[in-house]
Amino acid sequence: MVTFQQLRNAQTTQLESAANSARKVAREMEQYGSDTRRWRRNLNGGWRGVDASAADAQLGQHETSYQQMGRSYGRVDEVVGFFANEIDMAKRTLERGVDMANTIPGRVNESGSIQVDWAAFGPRPSPEVVRHAKQQAQQAANMIRQALMRANSADRQAQSALQSIAAPITVSTPNGTGSIPQRGTDPRQVKGWWDGLSEEQRAAYLRENPKAIGSLDGIPSATRDEANRLAIGKEREWLDARRDYLRGRLEELRPDDGSMNMQTAAQMGEVNKELRDLDTRWQNLDSLEHQLGRTDLQGSTERMYLLNYDSAADGQAVISVGNPDTAHNVVTYVPGTTADVPGINGDVNRALWMQADATALDPSRRTAAITWLGYDAPDKVFPNAISASYYEAAADDLASFQQGLRATHEGSPSINTLMGHSYGGSTIGYTAARHDMGIDNLISVASAGSQGNADQYLGIGADHVWATRASDDPIRFAAGIHGTDPINEGYGGRVFPASDGGHSGYWDATNEARGHFAEIITGNYDRVPAGEQDKWF
Repeated sequence: MVTFQQLRNAQTTQLESAANSARKVAREMEQYGSDTRRWRRNLNGGWRGVDASAADAQLGQHETSYQQMGRSYGRVDEVVGFFANEIDMAKRTLERGVDMANTIPGRVNESGSIQVDWAAFGPRPSPEVVRHAKQQAQQAANMIRQALMRANSADRQAQSALQSIAAPITVSTPNGTGSIPQRGTDPRQVKGWWDGLSEEQRAAYLRENPKAIGSLDGIPSATRDEANRLAIGKEREWLDARRDYLRGRLEELRPDDGSMNMQTAAQMGEVNKELRDLDTRWQNLDSLEHQLGRTDLQGSTERMYLLNYDSAADGQAVISVGNPDTAHNVVTYVPGTTADVPGINGDVNRALWMQADATALDPSRRTAAITWLGYDAPDKVFPNAISASYYEAAADDLASFQQGLRATHEGSPSINTLMGHSYGGSTIGYTAARHDMGIDNLISVASAGSQGNADQYLGIGADHVWATRASDDPIRFAAGIHGTDPINEGYGGRVFPASDGGHSGYWDATNEARGHFAEIITGNYDRVPAGEQDKWF
């Protein structure tokens, strides 16, 4: 944390020198990479066979390493330069605030607060003089506060960015346990492992392997968010270096005379395919970082937490609005068919609305709302969404995530609600029939059927199994395709009403269902009216 005195005494000369040094090393690494690429081309021009292939592969690794180091040091230059500039600007603002305080007259305490020298105004200053002095003091205090906020924001950003490019180090863990628990480990065991580490060891694991830490259920949510943000930075550096290498490889494969044999064409095809895959991963990371940096929070005042992600193919993401570890109410929303990372904005909007609605209904209790796209959702209604394979593959991960929320929660148990829309409704039903997730409520919204009835879900009473569907929702024609229709009276759950709005209108501001979501999420069950159930035939 940057204090008032630290900012007032700050000198950025050393920071600027460090940025210049990093810039110099970056250029040297880039030159080494270029030299290595040239050597490879020369070797490939007249050397063939197994040894030549091995040498080419080894030099390719060196080239990639040099490129990655060059980008890392270049990033250090950018980050340190940014930090130096921000501290400079913040210090200037702070100095203006101090100067204004001195002219009141007044003085600035070590904490940055302002004390007006009322004795300088005589024994009986007029109300106008007092009001003017207070206004000046407030303006000066605002300047100082803005300066400290800017400095601390820059400090946090620089620290996070530099950690993401720090070199891996050897980690020493207590009791000789040197390995990170595997995904799928009981979240309670993961929590115990993490709690047993020292602060130094935790920091080392975050630097060395942030992606592994960020994907583990049982790691505290704030730590997972920090780890995954670091992991995105590391992945971008790797993607940059790998794409540069592959582009160079294409140039090497491209014949000088324009001729092309089948083997070379096949090799170039493989390289181009990998490049397209890497471009997709880069775009998915762009989409994730856009969500994390959003300012249009749809009425919510909570920050975003990235609890897991995967950049490959359609991408996967688990994003929480608010910290579930400290919330009184936690809702996890599972989207359905066509959901993917490039189009996740709409699904995150739904989480933002639910968080804001629950807070408005009960401001005394904190609510966290999670978008769980931790599975490969069907790409299309036909033929994908008629298959059970997607929710079958999702069940273990969804159950582990829910159990992890319980393991890391602080204080009294929260009210945990699991909600699924469309194919997501089938996903949560299938999972609840096979795993006790420790949830308090299950809500199916416009589900195409659930494998199991309300009284078969593990750890949930049928009176806490909820369902809704609009009368004009076309999903009614596919109701039951994946099991019992949750709107059917034979399902045994509690049906509540929804306004007409088609298949995606349940979160519209005027839809009755949206208000009932908030009532269930906050535990105000007696406010939820009964809706019309379909007859059981």
